[in-house]
Amino acid sequence: MDAVSDPAGATRATLRPLSLAGHVRETVALALPMIAARAGLILMLTIDTLMTGWAGGNELAYLAVGIAPQVTLMLIAIGALQATAILTAQAIGAGEGWRAGAVLRAGLVLACALGVALGLLTPLSEAMFLALGQGEEVSAGAARVSAAFAFGLPGLLMYIVAGMFLEATGRPRVPMVIILVANVLNVPFNGLFVLGWGGAIEPMGAEGAVIASSILRWLAFFAAYAAILRGARRGDLFGVAVPAATWLKAIATFGGETGVRLRRLGLPMGIGQGVESSAFTALVFLAGALGATVVSAHQATMTLITLVFMTAIGFGGAAAIRVGAAVGRGSAPDVKRAGLVAVALGATAVVPLGVVFAIWPEASARLITQETGVLAVAGPMLGLVAFFLPFDSANGVTAGALRGMGEVWVPLMTQSAAFWFVAVPVAWWLAMPAGLGAIGLMIGMSAGMVCSSAMLIARFLVVSARPPRRA
Repeated sequence: MDAVSDPAGATRATLRPLSLAGHVRETVALALPMIAARAGLILMLTIDTLMTGWAGGNELAYLAVGIAPQVTLMLIAIGALQATAILTAQAIGAGEGWRAGAVLRAGLVLACALGVALGLLTPLSEAMFLALGQGEEVSAGAARVSAAFAFGLPGLLMYIVAGMFLEATGRPRVPMVIILVANVLNVPFNGLFVLGWGGAIEPMGAEGAVIASSILRWLAFFAAYAAILRGARRGDLFGVAVPAATWLKAIATFGGETGVRLRRLGLPMGIGQGVESSAFTALVFLAGALGATVVSAHQATMTLITLVFMTAIGFGGAAAIRVGAAVGRGSAPDVKRAGLVAVALGATAVVPLGVVFAIWPEASARLITQETGVLAVAGPMLGLVAFFLPFDSANGVTAGALRGMGEVWVPLMTQSAAFWFVAVPVAWWLAMPAGLGAIGLMIGMSAGMVCSSAMLIARFLVVSARPPRRA
């Protein structure tokens, strides 16, 4: 029997289920660099937000409104592209690692196509912002931000695919290092484009921040793909080193049969990601209707919460890879243990930061903005939502575990119900008719987190009791 190692820490030669301690060890070893890599993506937005806030005026509002729809579209695309890691992990778990290269090629083709297609929507952004009740000045500034974000979107999505491939094939530290280096460079890049350090470029505020990070996202992709090729030179276990004709065929057929499987699995995952993200975008526009101070406070709060959520994304990514590998091996005990261990670790890991936010909410918000009026609103928002971070993390990790099994449609329906039938209506009613304002937005969002995590965990317990089947 094939003895190719897989990301779940076992081989097909043994097929012995891992112990609980083994699952904890393997999950943490995979999740930690993935958390750092995911946090690095959000840290780029955090640096952009921080340095844009230093630019003063309404620049922070331009950034918040301008990136809101772009981030929603980006997360939909990233959700669809997560199938790359799942199909790669399942192939390796089944002892068919040589199939992984076809998954990579199909993923990169899809990522590039999605990035270009989403970028073509940006000319409509200013009219959309106006239609959604944003002021003329904010709408014009936000439209420039959206256009700058679209420039870097194809590079970002292809970096995501390359990074997930590296993670699923046992090299999770490579994308972590790449994105951390990009963040180090993002500070002087922002200083140059946002604040005009050195006088070489006129200060560009929020637009400059997004231009800087877009350049770095392209550079991150080139670095990640170069790392994949270097690994193939030492031994092409995953079918990466192929002639140009194979690449041309992958492009012409949109990934061929592998591309069909990737899209079939990824489509509901992308829609599910979009359902949740669009609900959070709706909250941004509700905050915008309450005024520039509230939307700036909402942006500061969500920046910190999203950074914490990268813990869930990391553990969720690890769960998807490890559950996927267990499915490939046909090990039902490992499927269940890998998922539940990741959920428990992910929910527990965010507790310390939740305690910090609950005890020092305004001091935490001060990391993002120094404006007194914004801090007065952001502090209570952050202090409230801190208590619900474990539910948010459990939601993200459980979704990853379900994806590793190829279970995608039921989670889509549960997320739709939790965020659009609970979170958004409750947030709107409490913020506006009930008059709670910004706090009402956070209560509504927290209610959606609790509902979604409860339903997803219940679904995982049901599906993991069945014999595993590859997607």
